[in-house]
Amino acid sequence: MDIPKRYPSLFILIVFIATNLSHAGTRNSIPAANDPSSPSTKDVFKPFGKITVEIINDIGGTVSLPYHCKSKDNDFGDQSLQPGGSWSFSFKRQFLGRTLFYCSFVLANGRYYFDIFRDHRDTAGDDWCQKCVWKIRLTGPCRFNGGTKQFDICFPWNKDKSLY
Repeated sequence: MDIPKRYPSLFILIVFIATNLSHAGTRNSIPAANDPSSPSTKDVFKPFGKITVEIINDIGGTVSLPYHCKSKDNDFGDQSLQPGGSWSFSFKRQFLGRTLFYCSFVLANGRYYFDIFRDHRDTAGDDWCQKCVWKIRLTGPCRFNGGTKQFDICFPWNKDKSLY
């Protein structure tokens, strides 16, 4: 293969970009405002920019929300959110669009699981997000919709617990 020998700087640049963009960053626990409308979720999507996921306890009443979030490479450990409280983390998408972060949530009637960031769901179509803000409710997680300015992109809890 002559390309690395004939164009070494181009080869090095391609390797650097592919390496830099293909792994999730480990910067986490970045505080985020509890106002999802502050950064517009319908601005220009940056496919290799930083993604922020925020989780808000919307269970209701005075109930704390124990949870545990992780990916293949990052484990944020057992944590708990006070009523109305929020927690966030940031990362860079994997190069081939395989990024997945998942969480378990302990509610009064059991433990529930959800893919809090799934690359093909959260970065495609009309409902993509650069800052993915989720309200965790008894019925399942609901994501902030930049178009309607509501938490109306709702999903059921995962049925398959074998990944966790």
